[in-house]
Amino acid sequence: MDPRAHVMTAVRRGRGATSAPPLQVVATAAAFVLQWANGAEGRRRTRQVLGRFERSGWRVTHGVALPGGATVDHLAVGPCGVYVLDSRAWPGAVTVDHKGATITPSGAPWAAWTARGHHRSLPAAAGVVARGLAAATGTRPRAARAVVVVWSPFPDGIAESGGVTYIAGERLAAWLSEQPRRLDHDQVAALTGAGLRAFVPDQRAVGTADHASLRS
Repeated sequence: MDPRAHVMTAVRRGRGATSAPPLQVVATAAAFVLQWANGAEGRRRTRQVLGRFERSGWRVTHGVALPGGATVDHLAVGPCGVYVLDSRAWPGAVTVDHKGATITPSGAPWAAWTARGHHRSLPAAAGVVARGLAAATGTRPRAARAVVVVWSPFPDGIAESGGVTYIAGERLAAWLSEQPRRLDHDQVAALTGAGLRAFVPDQRAVGTADHASLRS
């Protein structure tokens, strides 16, 4: 959602709720704007990293609209396979276990929370991408890997949970480069030609949208 819409929603809710102090309304709106700005910066940094791979035969599309109304931040196809990536810039240090990503705000360990937002549906989105590419190219489905790129303090650097690979943004380029080659030149050409045309960039997602709630 556009941050301006978040602000207006918070203001309208505040006006309609006599129990909501004006400062609380302002704080809520400011938090949404900060989260949007952090998310936008995370997506920008991931785009920058993925852009380097386009010189090596990769094709990258951002803000991709999927059937059913979902969007993904980044879709990358290259010799090392198909990757569906979501960029996160959570406000705190990140750890990953069987529950997913837990975010611990700096200096406030009692305020740790587990992220339960858009990124949790990434494996399903990767399945949609794999089937869509197969249908568009007339080939057998090839698994698409679900990846969350973490632009927050992430001591482990890389972790797996619930069918999602969590990777520190600073390690994304090296990690992608280390993946085994799965596709030859013709296969990449087919997937990045007719295949990717099956998915249309969502200009709202590319421009101003943030499909994350405050604790996504």
